[in-house]
Amino acid sequence: MTKIVKLTDRIRYLQMSYEPLSADVVAVRGDSAWWIFDVGACDEAVDFINALPRSSESSTHLDTSECIKNATVPLKKNIVISHFHRDHLLNVVRHCNGEVSLDFDTLYVGSHASKVVGEIAGHEKITVSSPLSFDDVVHIEILPIPNSHAKGSLALIVDDFVFLGDATYPMVGHGEPDVYNVQILEQQIKMLKSLTASRFCLSHKRGLVRDKSSVIQFLESVLARRQKNENYIVA
Repeated sequence: MTKIVKLTDRIRYLQMSYEPLSADVVAVRGDSAWWIFDVGACDEAVDFINALPRSSESSTHLDTSECIKNATVPLKKNIVISHFHRDHLLNVVRHCNGEVSLDFDTLYVGSHASKVVGEIAGHEKITVSSPLSFDDVVHIEILPIPNSHAKGSLALIVDDFVFLGDATYPMVGHGEPDVYNVQILEQQIKMLKSLTASRFCLSHKRGLVRDKSSVIQFLESVLARRQKNENYIVA
């Protein structure tokens, strides 16, 4: 059975599962919206997202110049898909096919995931090609990230956390060795170093959260194995 883990008072996640293979699903509570990173592929992930409350108590809410304590404020549900692989976005596809009902308002996707999903009746879909930033008590950034694993991938930054999905993983060889693209890996390391957040979160890892320096150190160790005139590094 999958487990829900609390990272902070505002961040929780449903751990990944193997049968079916389903990515970690992260839920971040802002003051105006839930920010959900990936939707997984299992029924438990659908239940987790649908159970996120549509309202939240605010300690102070201004109404006609009077302060009303513990007022209820509505919360939207915004989903950010890391990339187009089934274990990360299948439940959106299942929703579109009428197999499940997924409760959300806006979907943020990269270019390749956008093609997989298509149009979604009754929901706003935003294809992200450049960084987006939101202040919702927590600071939110959605940004494309260069990676060998899947084209059109997105990362989600929430204050000091960077949710990377599978972006630090190699290209899956499907019978051939898994590999990193040298040029893309160099771009990724440069980008990750530029981020001020210190906690990197990698999907499919028990515990999810890693120290920024350890992730970059690992990627640099992979890059150090590159061979002259070779475009790929075997993972």
